[in-house]
Amino acid sequence: MIAGALSNLATMMQRAGLLPEGEAARIREFAYANRLPPVQVILERGLCAEADLVRFVQSKLMIPEVEPDLLDQLERETLRHLPMELAWYHEVLPVSVDDVGNLTLAMADPTDLRAVDAVASHTGAYLIRAVAPLAPLRKALTRYYGPRPEQAALEAAVGELDEEVVEPSPPPSTATAIPSEVPRRVSGEVILDDAMPPLSPAAFAWVLPRLVAAADRDEITQVLLDFLAEGFDRVIMFVHLQQQLRGRDARGDDLLLEAVTQVRIPTSGPSLFRQVIERGTPHFGRWPAETKIDRAFDQAMGGIKGNVLVLPVRLRERVPLLVYASGTHHPVDPRSLNDLVDGVSGALERLIFRRKSLDSMPKAD
Repeated sequence: MIAGALSNLATMMQRAGLLPEGEAARIREFAYANRLPPVQVILERGLCAEADLVRFVQSKLMIPEVEPDLLDQLERETLRHLPMELAWYHEVLPVSVDDVGNLTLAMADPTDLRAVDAVASHTGAYLIRAVAPLAPLRKALTRYYGPRPEQAALEAAVGELDEEVVEPSPPPSTATAIPSEVPRRVSGEVILDDAMPPLSPAAFAWVLPRLVAAADRDEITQVLLDFLAEGFDRVIMFVHLQQQLRGRDARGDDLLLEAVTQVRIPTSGPSLFRQVIERGTPHFGRWPAETKIDRAFDQAMGGIKGNVLVLPVRLRERVPLLVYASGTHHPVDPRSLNDLVDGVSGALERLIFRRKSLDSMPKAD
């Protein structure tokens, strides 16, 4: 494990109330000084049980969990995607490869962005991160690759591997910076009158003019997310770029922005997300379980119950944004949902038109 790995695990746990104030910094400092992964420090200090840590990461990052039994059944062909040095250095294991080449990677700390970038650069594959308990993961690494080499030998070998990778062109990295302008804790503002039921036709009619009046793109999306947060417990906005959905912003008392911004969902394979993108119309109803991606997302969300909303934000022939919302007991009029899609899309179109009009105006001397 690289000293000073780009891990957000301790910070996430502290913000979730699982670690006392200031403990995250102490964990990082100790891990760096002793060349240890932060997840090992957390476990050895007894700050969290291994099973509880896996459940926490799986829930907050909305990623699959790899059971210890599965780690004992990996295929040699899959393991060939990573050399021994890289696997041991970052303590990760390739678990499976799907029909379109997406690689599922078992990690004890899926927030370690340096490990994610290194594996993505070496394999050129789209990575699906999955969380695994540290002890069984190390046992599996020993079983498949042999005992862990000395750190100096690992660093030298990984350095040589890095030199072999010249300007790689994999699909977009699963790592992304956390936008500094977005609040760390994800929660919406109350924007509706108390007498106006959330998600009612009156509420939709109330919010549409506010979309029109929004001054820029960020204000439009904030109005949309705050409005949906009045009627749903969880609201997540994704950016749709290069055949994947990337978590961008969210509302919900149990969601952390650090987790949301690391979510990546491929749209190249069949899923409800892809259906909504292709049709350009919203879905409101039960979450399906027919496809691998839908089942994985359901698992990552801890089991999706009740009706969910998947709402596309159209811009001409594209769907650059997609919003997922779940946890509501309010009835929703499908016609109002379509009006909301049209309202958001129309507001974005007007912004583009106004910007182009301003750019085409003659400049004053």
